Amino acid sequence: MDKIILRLKKHYFPLLALVLLAGLIFYFNRGNRNFIAFITQASGYISIIILSISLIIGSISLLLKNINPVSTYLRRDISIIGGTLAIIHSVAGLFVHLRGKTWLYFLNKTEDGYHVRLDNFGLANYTGLLSALIIILLLITSNDYLLKKLHPSRWKNIQRSSYIMFILIIIHCYYYIIGKEDQNLIYLLYLPLFVIILIFQMIGIWLKVTKNNL
Repeated sequence: MDKIILRLKKHYFPLLALVLLAGLIFYFNRGNRNFIAFITQASGYISIIILSISLIIGSISLLLKNINPVSTYLRRDISIIGGTLAIIHSVAGLFVHLRGKTWLYFLNKTEDGYHVRLDNFGLANYTGLLSALIIILLLITSNDYLLKKLHPSRWKNIQRSSYIMFILIIIHCYYYIIGKEDQNLIYLLYLPLFVIILIFQMIGIWLKVTKNNL
């Protein structure tokens, strides 16, 4: 119990305060909009930034020549908050467009019946769904019990699916934005985040290989 309280004080309360602040900044900068659209967009933008941070913590630790354990509470708690926001984004997003007809996010209605939706909107939804399923898996396994139960090496392999999740999120964002007139977010947010994570991961791999060869 003391460990949980300590994590709440050191990680969750400060991080949630930052999330609330970011949400307020987003709200006042986006102008008037309905509540569901605001929740969807705010949770989406904030979650992708938080998840990006969680993916570079390990490499930063190696750069600082610190020990990089299988898991740390800081990285895990950051990922839990980012993942939870991503799930909120996924659920709320189903009510922004086509309200009352959720299946049309994934299927196209034609004269012959329903078919898999393969336009930009459909691809955005399918990649978003896949990334959400991976996030749910990561959230379920992000605890000490399953870390010990699954064995650290197997647990770590499951957690590495976070990189696949992030690639799917970037693709999801791309297909949502590509059909819009203003595509600046691709070049100002999504692409830079992808490049930053790629660079840090390459640095992390290089540091591990160098350390193993010493």
